[in-house]
Amino acid sequence: MQPTSIGDGQARARALDVGRSFIVRAPAGSGKTRLLIQRYLALLARVDEPEEIVAITFTRKAAAEMRERVLHALAHARQPQGDLDEVTRAHALAALERDVRCEWQLAANASRLRILTIDALNATITRQMPLAARFGAQPENIEDATPLYREAARALLAEVNGSGPIADDVAVLLEHLDNDLATAESLLAVMLRSRDHWLRSLGRMNEREALEAALQRVRADAMREVAARFPNAEKQETLELARFSWQNRPESLASTGVSSLLAGHVWLDVDEACMPAWIGLAELLLTASGTWRKRGGVNKNLGFPSGEDKEEKAFFAPWKARMGELLDRLAAGAQADELATALHRLRDLPADRYSEPQWQVLGAILRLLPVATAMLWTVFGERGQCDFVEVAQSASRALGEDDAPTDLAIALDHRIRHLLIDEFQDTSFAQFALLERLTRGWSPGDGRSFFAVGDPMQSIYRFREAEVALFLRAMRHGIGEVMLEPLELSVNFRCSAGVVEWVNQTFGALMPQTEDVDAGRVPYVASIAASGPADVTPAVTWHPQLVRAGQLVAPEAIEADTVVRIIRATRDQNPSASMALLVRNRSHLLHIVPALKAAGITFRAVDIDPLGERPVVQDLLALARALLHPADR
Repeated sequence: MQPTSIGDGQARARALDVGRSFIVRAPAGSGKTRLLIQRYLALLARVDEPEEIVAITFTRKAAAEMRERVLHALAHARQPQGDLDEVTRAHALAALERDVRCEWQLAANASRLRILTIDALNATITRQMPLAARFGAQPENIEDATPLYREAARALLAEVNGSGPIADDVAVLLEHLDNDLATAESLLAVMLRSRDHWLRSLGRMNEREALEAALQRVRADAMREVAARFPNAEKQETLELARFSWQNRPESLASTGVSSLLAGHVWLDVDEACMPAWIGLAELLLTASGTWRKRGGVNKNLGFPSGEDKEEKAFFAPWKARMGELLDRLAAGAQADELATALHRLRDLPADRYSEPQWQVLGAILRLLPVATAMLWTVFGERGQCDFVEVAQSASRALGEDDAPTDLAIALDHRIRHLLIDEFQDTSFAQFALLERLTRGWSPGDGRSFFAVGDPMQSIYRFREAEVALFLRAMRHGIGEVMLEPLELSVNFRCSAGVVEWVNQTFGALMPQTEDVDAGRVPYVASIAASGPADVTPAVTWHPQLVRAGQLVAPEAIEADTVVRIIRATRDQNPSASMALLVRNRSHLLHIVPALKAAGITFRAVDIDPLGERPVVQDLLALARALLHPADR
């Protein structure tokens, strides 16, 4: 399903219909947290117990902020001059009436508000079913489990010294990698990191036909994308020039696949038989790096010789000119970059079938992966640590399968009636599976609801196996058996109109133009500023610095001087202006901070000084040394 085409006001009002389930696409600055708070308050006014509502975020900070804002709304709802908007106030008052009627006493029992991170929810579930989750004592969750993945990989590779099927498969893998143990360890560690992507499909991966069918789908999709982007007006000219090119190419290059273009006068089909011709087009139109060829590249190697005598030159010159003009038009087209990228991608596609040696190696890998996973579980147990993928998968195991739910799953099904998910674009496969199991058996009109809000353009947790394609999949197909009505917010309350306009123009050109669920490709969706028309003054200004080879002044010093100059110019125009200087990390301030001090510009630094260099830490360190060793001066 596509997002409903209505205004923001209508979308926000519809999102507060707690009898329906929604997925809301909300870009930065669109007030999604406020909408979540309003939805939560609206639910509080209708449920029998506060615990029936579970709001899930992805960070402790976000969970704490959401809890604080709910409690703030409840505490200030009866203050007419407070800072709450009318919609939030109305739902907060209704929630307070329900609080009094049901004697919840939320002000004194804030813990009844189940607002928590998804990792905390997973941990709660695994603690309640430790045997089903395969956990004894709750292990420590760690952000980066790379050392544990490598330890499990080394344990698996050590099996090559033994005997049996596992040793044979390890030997096949190492032979394929030229006995490079370090590379084998790294590759296995990467696979273990992303095991929630493939564990659920491991049983089907042993079917050669199914895997080869997937390869063929990828190749067909790549051809389909090129066909969709190729301008209709240029197809016939491209065919004629491609035929001419092939007929006049050196014999060593004549087998590029362009020959199949000579079969007819119709454009290429999207099927495997035409793949050599598609690749031949890519070779004809693009350079080796994937950019459009220039006129100067139209030469004899492409089948466009200059000719030896006057007659030959007169014959080839028009063809060379036509080819140059075609390349110019294609490079200037509306989707020129996207078409070049799609054509270039054809060159890197895998074959449509595995060779026997390839299948032998792949078979060994498929048999080794579950063994590596089992060894990783052993490492987790020995270290008392695990990654977030394991906690999420363990929570799913604790809930049981669809046809055999556990007692905990049945209990949660009665206890949790409303799910709210913030930053849904940062959901991983394992977390998505957990949400599917939590909503198992839900149906429209049964009094239960699912509400997700997020922005696929802002997905940042790829290191935590977040998969933005899941957001797109949920928009189209729902989650589990729950169909979600897509809504879209577009008004930006955070930025000025000039900034919003600049972002729309810049990222509209940088991001993909079309959506692709399989590739996780997300197009840019423009925002509308709530602050009115843009000012005449440019909202965003670039200050590029030209660095010349051999110059005596460091580029960082030039940058620092530019920062000082901009601050001074801004203050001259508006002495009361407030300014903020943002950098990616502390090291970028090594030249800027001294320059600010030298210019007499006062500033307040936030989280700039390393923890070990702060005065209080230095004092504590000196005190600790004195206590440990009185002679330490």
